[in-house]
Amino acid sequence: MKLQSRKSASVSELKRNQRHTDRDRAPPMRSAFPQLEQLRIELDFADRTGRAPSPQMHILFPPARAFFRFACPCSECDGEFDLSLAVSALVNSATSSKRSSNRTVSDNLVCEGVRLRNQANSRPCPIAVKIRLDASPEKSA
Repeated sequence: MKLQSRKSASVSELKRNQRHTDRDRAPPMRSAFPQLEQLRIELDFADRTGRAPSPQMHILFPPARAFFRFACPCSECDGEFDLSLAVSALVNSATSSKRSSNRTVSDNLVCEGVRLRNQANSRPCPIAVKIRLDASPEKSA
């Protein structure tokens, strides 16, 4: 009886599995950012070589995981967008202010991953994203 050899996992599969593990281990928003009632994340993608992926919007409430890394929307790419620093800066500015109004920040990021079909040439993924973060502070009782 011949046994099949197991294929080794690809780099993109390992990254995806690590991202899932990291998300599962992330604390809930209510623990990481107890001062927030809601965090809205808008991702508007652009592809410098063709048709852009659809925009995404994520609204996180206190029970959601405080995890802010998003995979590149190109299925052939091994890259991701890490918004952790931007979220922390936004929350810190929102809570350091005496006003209890929403805070918004926008930024542009470029994917640093490589598309599978371009790995031999080591060309970076052409996806860029415009992010908009909107933090709603917890309402005072």
